[in-house]
Amino acid sequence: MGARLKVWHFLSKPRGDRRWDMFLRATGLAALLLIPIPLLFPSTVPLVWLAIVGIPANGPLSPILPTLFDPLIIEVGKYAPTLTVTVVATAIYMYTEFVNWHIYSWVLNRDRFESFRGNRIVRWGVDRFATAPTTTTMFFAVTPLPFWVVRGLAILHHYPLRRFMVATAIGRFPRFFAYAWLGSAFSIPTYIIVAIIILGAVVAIGARVVRGEPILADVMVDGVQQKDAGVVPAIPGDAPVPVPED
Repeated sequence: MGARLKVWHFLSKPRGDRRWDMFLRATGLAALLLIPIPLLFPSTVPLVWLAIVGIPANGPLSPILPTLFDPLIIEVGKYAPTLTVTVVATAIYMYTEFVNWHIYSWVLNRDRFESFRGNRIVRWGVDRFATAPTTTTMFFAVTPLPFWVVRGLAILHHYPLRRFMVATAIGRFPRFFAYAWLGSAFSIPTYIIVAIIILGAVVAIGARVVRGEPILADVMVDGVQQKDAGVVPAIPGDAPVPVPED
């Protein structure tokens, strides 16, 4: 029993930044649970690959790899049925969105975000969101608009998580279906998919270099607040959040 407790303590002990700790554990757990599937059903390898890569792609790495997940769906669409790819992509995205919601809530409710929560621009955004929360969430989910905006507004509005998740799934499903169908219908060469992913990363990283920002500046939640940069540490899956002036 003592040895088991020591092992459990070692495995459950928080390590480093809270976001990275949670997402790396989630990725490892998903990989362990999914390993038997491709061994038993070799044809599912592309789908398992999409599921495992989809977790970090929609988590802490997404700010510097903004064009990773959608092109992956297009690529996998060449090797599996469109509907199946869509279901897997939606499921893994909703999983990461569930994690994102809880980490956003933790970050936005920290004391150092009090002035941000009370800012008039933020309050205005919350009031606008409150007029049509479900429609707004679905609209952001189905379009290329930055989804972190509506996620933050939903949390500040105390919008029920269940409704938010349903609205997000309704919006993401047709978007992911379109990507999977695109890969299936046109068999876009893999080198083009890779080029899109690399180009997105180059643009994102290049923009940070030009602005004089550390490349991985926003992947840390527990770090020192970036007062000199005029931003607060970003929350998972998005670019740094500017703090508007009253």
